[in-house]
Amino acid sequence: MKFYISADMEGIGGVVLREQLVRGESLYEEARHLLTAEVNTVVEALAVEGAEQIIVKDAHGSGFNLMPELLHPAAQYVMGATRVENRFPGLDGGFTGAILLGYHAMGGTMRAVRDHTMTSEGWQSLKLNGRDIGEIGLDARLFGLHGVPVLLVTGDDSTCAEALRELEGVPVVSTKTAAGRHSALLKAPARVKEEMRLAVAAAVRDRGGRRPVVPDGPYELEIRFLHTDQADRRRYDGSTAWRKDGLTAVYRSDDFLRLLSEAFG
Repeated sequence: MKFYISADMEGIGGVVLREQLVRGESLYEEARHLLTAEVNTVVEALAVEGAEQIIVKDAHGSGFNLMPELLHPAAQYVMGATRVENRFPGLDGGFTGAILLGYHAMGGTMRAVRDHTMTSEGWQSLKLNGRDIGEIGLDARLFGLHGVPVLLVTGDDSTCAEALRELEGVPVVSTKTAAGRHSALLKAPARVKEEMRLAVAAAVRDRGGRRPVVPDGPYELEIRFLHTDQADRRRYDGSTAWRKDGLTAVYRSDDFLRLLSEAFG
């Protein structure tokens, strides 16, 4: 069995503040420890269940947040920034399933810790074929292009609710109950890790019930920016890319990877 873990940071147990998420800020090193500990917990749980190969993608910001010297030896780790068309290096159709660890809710979600979609600095929201979508939905489709189903999603309660809407019946682990963008009722990290061990074991046993999300084309992606100058800087050809209004750019393609590459730059 082969498993792919995509690890973001906002949904990790104990993470609430911006200062925990940005390199150089006062609480960033603490959050790196929390992230690395959760990743190690999931890697160990997969190894116990008989995983023959595990790849972990550091999917937050720079892609270099995990602490290499503390990482569990049973996995390989993708670190550093990658382009969207190669978002998950090493992924192929031979993987049994994927785990979305430490994810966050899409931009604009009420009572969600650090809600955003792809970037919190430039974009308000995304729509795919007229439907709101966040990183859970996008990444599930990228895994689905290889026939790989998502087996488990972890993050705050709003993230878990989004996962259940996007991936009906997917197992989830809530790491905290969000009270706002920078506040939450936290579970102790030790409790989060124990719940994850149990959830991973159950997800592996029940993997046969999960199906990959296969995106059906053609595709139309809308990006709603924070400011009009962000939309001004985009190039439009009037056919595959055009400006809908002051804040919204629209991209169209029959190829999902090409769509994301054009839209995300």
